[in-house]
Order: sequence, then C-alpha cells, then structure tokens
Amino acid sequence: MNGEVLRRRDVLKLFGSAAAVTLLVTACGGGAPAPTAAPQQAAPGGAAPAASPTAAAQQAAAPASTPTPAPQTGGAAGPTPTPNPLASVPIKSGKPVIEWWFGWGGMTGIHALSDVARVFNESHDDFQVKPLQVDSITQKLLAAIAGGTAPSVETGNINFAEFWVKGAAQPLDDYIKSSKTINLDDFFEANLKAGQWKGKTYGVPAVECFLRWALCFNQSFLDKANIKPDQLPSDFDSLYQFAKETTVVESSGAIKTLGFDPLDAMGGSFGDGDPFYWPAAYNFKYFDEASGRYNFNNDQMVEAMAMIQKFYDIVGADKIAGFHKSYGTWTESPTAMFPSGVEGANINGYWAPGELAKSAPDKKFVYGWVPTAQKGVKLQSTGGHYGMLPKGGPNPDLGFKFIEFLTTKPALDAIFNGTGWLGARKSYLKDVDVSKYPGLDFFIKSADAATVMWQVLVDPIQSFVSDQWSKLQESVNYHKITPKEAAAQLQQAAETEMKNQFPNGV
Repeated sequence: MNGEVLRRRDVLKLFGSAAAVTLLVTACGGGAPAPTAAPQQAAPGGAAPAASPTAAAQQAAAPASTPTPAPQTGGAAGPTPTPNPLASVPIKSGKPVIEWWFGWGGMTGIHALSDVARVFNESHDDFQVKPLQVDSITQKLLAAIAGGTAPSVETGNINFAEFWVKGAAQPLDDYIKSSKTINLDDFFEANLKAGQWKGKTYGVPAVECFLRWALCFNQSFLDKANIKPDQLPSDFDSLYQFAKETTVVESSGAIKTLGFDPLDAMGGSFGDGDPFYWPAAYNFKYFDEASGRYNFNNDQMVEAMAMIQKFYDIVGADKIAGFHKSYGTWTESPTAMFPSGVEGANINGYWAPGELAKSAPDKKFVYGWVPTAQKGVKLQSTGGHYGMLPKGGPNPDLGFKFIEFLTTKPALDAIFNGTGWLGARKSYLKDVDVSKYPGLDFFIKSADAATVMWQVLVDPIQSFVSDQWSKLQESVNYHKITPKEAAAQLQQAAETEMKNQFPNGV
C-alpha cells in the first residue's frame, strides 16, 4: 500500500536496464510493469484544493518504514523509544534464516505478526524466520526481485494481480499438490481464484483474507434517528435519508457529525486484496479476465459515481476533505472519524469489530448488509492477502513451509487474538470465538447468508485503474466533470494503458 505511481521510467531507474523490466513481464509477452499506486492512497482529482477522501482513508493502514521504526514518547529526559516488537523476535543461532516481508504498518498488526514469527521460531528447529515490515512494498519488492535480493516470502499490501501477470511470483501448484497442510477445499473458492492466473496458482490466502463488506453503524446515531437495529437502512435511498438527518454542521460551517461517508474505508478502497465495491453494488463486472476488456463506460458506473457525489453534496466535498484531515478514517485509530464518534456509518470489513473493540471500547456498533441498486440482494465479497514466493527469492522450499504455517491454527490464533484478523480456512472459522469481538458474528453468518458473493478480479493494471477512478471520482465530487464524462474517461484511460503495457495482449 503506497501512494506512488511506479511507471516505466521509474522501473528503469530501479532496475537499471530494459532487460530487467522484460524479466518481469515474460508471462504476458511484453509491455511495461504496471503503475503501482495503491488506490486507497491515490489523490482523486489532484487539482482539488483539499485532501482526497481515499488518500485519507488509507492513512491508518499505510506501512511506516523498513524496518518499522520504534515509536517515541516524550519525557523530561527527552524521547524514549518504544521497543520494536519485530526486533525482539528470537532467532535460534546456527539455523538457516529466511526473510518474511509484509507491508502492514499499524502497531497492532505489527505486534500480532511478530507473535506469529515468535511462535514459529520457538516451535521449529529446521529453520527460522526474520520478519520485516516494509513500506512502499510494491516498488521495493519489484526492485528487490530485479536486483536478486528478494525475500523468501511476502504476504500482504502489494498489487497481487500485477505480480501474478508479470511472472514476478513463483507458481505454487507443485508445492500445493505435495502439501500435507494445505487443503484447497478448506478455503473459500473466491479467495483461491484471486490468487491464480491463466491456470496457475501464485498465492495462498494468508494472514488476513476473510469477508470485506458490511454497513457499520454507530448505535448512538441510530438512536438519534429512531432506527432499530433490525430496521437498518438497506438501500441507497434510506441510507441517504439517514446521512442527511444525522449530519450536523456548525454555525461556522465546519462539520460536527457526518452521517455517512461513501468513500471511507472499504467504500473507497480498491486494490491490494480489496474488491471494488461500487461495480458490485450496481451489478456489473468492470473487467473480464478472459478477454482482457474493461467495462466502465456504462449506465451503472455513471449511476454509482453520481450516488457518491450525492452523498458528498450533503455538505460539500471540500468540507468532507477537511473533516478527514481533522480526524482520519478507517477504524484502527481511536481518533479516526468512526471510532471517535463523529461519523454515523461507513462500509467496512470483518476486521472492524476487532479494531473497534480496541479503538472505541466505550461505544456500541451495529452491522448490516451493504446497500445495492438491486433491492433484496444480500451482497458480500471475499478479499484479502496472500503468501507468495517472490521470483528468484532464496530458499523457496523453506519459504513455502512458512506459508503453510501461516494457514495453521497457531498462526491464525496469534493473528486473531492480536488484531481480530481472520484467514480464509473454513474449518478455523467454524470454531472461532465470535463473542471476542461484538459484531463479528454478522460477518461469519454472512458467508452463508449472502445471496451474491463477489471477489477480487485479477486485473493486470489494477493499480493504474484504481488510481484513475479515485482521481475521476474526486473530480465528480467537486463538480469539475459529470459522472457520465468520468465513466467515459475511465474507460478510455484503462483501454489505453492496457494497450501500452501489453501490446501483445495478456
């Protein structure tokens, strides 16, 4: 997850030659590596005089640095470093050591993943794992692969589809066939599909990869609107009414409370393991993997972009951008809009109950189905992250053994107890203690109750497409272009970029 666009000229600087670039694209027969701007951090409508909603939305999840620096706290004698949990993971001497890279930067996640490495190292004598948190991980991993310094294992926060398509990850099918730990029938099929390309498997669902969507409400906002938990808004019209009634603007013009932000959290997240909510909500597939064609220039996309604009028009895009800047977004930070109690609802994933139990323990939250353009539809989606073996990484056999470990109960327990994150193994989910995090039961039940199950599409230029959508949507929110113009421009941009990067097709 990062906010930079890595284009061909940048790749050449990193890799030193066009030959190195070609190494990464042999799987598709040509073209340059895709831009790797994570959509969550891209600034929609760069000319707008305020921070973008999707840029602010990713701040809570953005990695810190490589390796994670120790946070500091002030004191009379000066700043005192807080111990870095990754640095304290014990490594047995005399054993082979492999590097495990990941991009999660929040301290809650770092503590949980350091626990995973600790449990592994304590229970294994054949080899040890050194965990490293890496910021701007897509760019740095591509550079490491080209330079022959890739880690043995990577999990999370990269533009997975682009690694699969460009041959930057090693196929895992032979490993999976001989594995006594990984049973593919125990994973959600949609999760597995997003880790595959052209009949080969490049990623095993790992660390964080359960369901992505629920409409999350602050109970106090429901009380003010006289809405009972069993009568939650379930379509865009009723949600709009809720948003209007619970949005309060001060006499100064500043927002006091915001009823609903359609681009907060998963509403504005698209890429790096996250599905694109708005095409799903309006019932169209934005990309066809078989033909390699995009489908943005349609009435449904226009309606979706207009609906986002409608919610922003309640108070204005500039005021919402300022609100983001004051509080932050998502659910991990206690000062973010939703945990701090100044936002009534957002679209978020199954991790929200676990994060809110820590960031807002004094508040109550209610979870329901996300709104769709089709009434009566119960929409849900898989998503998440993968364990992969980067191209050319050392000790791939050991690397896959660690990927296997990430799917086992000891690793899943350490992650769930530390963060509330869940893996994609059905057998583990059947026994998970949902009472640990109030509201998690909605997500567990929704896996079976959903009438439509969406998934992440394997889009070869996903980072570029999501970046373009973010920019165009912000231009719509600021009334610089119409939704119809934005949909047409997004279609044209996607088609042009696909031809530029893959002139011979994918």
